[in-house]
Amino acid sequence: MNSLKESAEIVLGTEIRGASNTFNRVFGMESNREELRNNLFAEMNKVAGLTTRECDKAVCKLAQNEELMVVFFKVDEDRKLGWVKNMLEDTV
Repeated sequence: MNSLKESAEIVLGTEIRGASNTFNRVFGMESNREELRNNLFAEMNKVAGLTTRECDKAVCKLAQNEELMVVFFKVDEDRKLGWVKNMLEDTV
């Protein structure tokens, strides 16, 4: 009986650790994405050459598509203007 109890505790402990690790990984990703969303407007305003309308449209489009938003933050500064304009034309 004690062996069964100890085995159950080991399995349960392993499952709890696994769930905790998954939660921490997902929560960390969500925190990172929330931070990106919070910085999106300020970063878009740094892209020289965009009109106010283009900037606003790009922010709205990226806020609705997390994958594109992540890519935007990874694009080199010297390529951002062209990347944003292409994205707005749906050619990315």
